[in-house]
Amino acid sequence: MAERGGPRYKMVIMQWGPIPPSGGPNRERYLDHHGRSSLQVAADEYEEVLKLLGADAAMMPALDFDLVEQDEDARRAIQREKRAEWLKFVATIDQATLDAIEPHIKKSVSAAMDGLNYLEDHELRESAHAAIHRAAFVKRGLFGCPITYSAYEEYWTDCPINISHLRMGVSAGLVSDFECSICGKLVEDCAHAMGEYYPKVASRDADGKCSICGEPGCDHPVGETITVAAWANARNVKATEVSMVARPRYPLARMVEKSYDLGPAGEDPRVRSAAKHGVLNCDGDLGPCKGFNEMTEWDVKSVSSTDGDAEQQIDLLYEP
Repeated sequence: MAERGGPRYKMVIMQWGPIPPSGGPNRERYLDHHGRSSLQVAADEYEEVLKLLGADAAMMPALDFDLVEQDEDARRAIQREKRAEWLKFVATIDQATLDAIEPHIKKSVSAAMDGLNYLEDHELRESAHAAIHRAAFVKRGLFGCPITYSAYEEYWTDCPINISHLRMGVSAGLVSDFECSICGKLVEDCAHAMGEYYPKVASRDADGKCSICGEPGCDHPVGETITVAAWANARNVKATEVSMVARPRYPLARMVEKSYDLGPAGEDPRVRSAAKHGVLNCDGDLGPCKGFNEMTEWDVKSVSSTDGDAEQQIDLLYEP
């Protein structure tokens, strides 16, 4: 079905935690730290998948192609070849092993995408790019990459390759209160200077999150006094407008899902049924990409579509 009024997107507009620095060395350090941490998580989770596969990991289809290929026919040939290899391989893996693998490979994909969002202007950009392809290749091979059909008669995809390679984010115009991380009062009503260091007693909220770092599984002992920097936490946030931008201040303020135009094939009842039952899959993760689609390079006066689904096709074949 053709998309009514053009493509539609589901976006994350903010992330939990301190407001990221807007620029300069502090932002560079912020992006470097979080980007490297994300890539480490992606690598660790991927290694866990290999451990769970055991000896079968050596028989897994190989990602043995260049990550970028401009020729569409060449991309599709590789995708078809790898899909056949994965269908043969996954038939040899028992369901218990697949169930154990699934959360790890999903975390690897997610962390790799986060890594790129932090490191898109960093020397590790291509490392993040490779990490996305590696994890998405395995996730698609073992669990598919479903194209879904919504109640509003639209097809949607969250394909990691399609989503992550469209390099844009969102910047929200917000109205909010700002609460001091040290005392909990509104910033204008407390005596703490943001960015300065103060003693704070470690505690945990009802969800187990630490009052020092906000993480549920950290090593900060409850009751211990720790010196930390004061920052402003946004509360009662209301969005007044949202704009698409090339480099969002919140690095993870990105697209998470997009509508998918299948053209005339989308009107086929068999295709709709396959999408509704989760067996219509995108093959974008199985082969090379076309490279990044950078918003910084768009001619916004002439662009009518951001990525062209016609060039990132699926085979309308249903997988059991």
